[in-house]
Amino acid sequence: MEPENKEIIEFINSYNDCFYKKDIQKLKTFYDDRLIYFDNHKNNDTYNLKDHLNLLSEFFTNGKTTESGDLEPLLIEYVNVFNKNDAACVCFIAKYKSFPEPAIRCTYYMEKIEGEWKILHSHGSFQPNI
Repeated sequence: MEPENKEIIEFINSYNDCFYKKDIQKLKTFYDDRLIYFDNHKNNDTYNLKDHLNLLSEFFTNGKTTESGDLEPLLIEYVNVFNKNDAACVCFIAKYKSFPEPAIRCTYYMEKIEGEWKILHSHGSFQPNI
């Protein structure tokens, strides 16, 4: 694995760890202010960081009405990293542990800003063929 790709994989693992810990302040550091987030759940798309963090806070407090209703570990598979200098596209499949099908197709567009990787765009969608 290329050193740059290893750095990005470690970034994603750290991001997921903060998510599992429901650490909003730390999660904020993984995003750029220009964040556009397309979620795999209805009515969760956001077009700025503030709205995304508000949705996350609400979710962390109240849970959700889909899947298990709480945070659960994701199984991450088929990670592909395409990067050039200070920009990267990461594509992978994520599966909820309690119900692995349909899987979620995930894409992050990231840039290295002031020496730190930041997510500018995240897109998750359930596999349509299942």
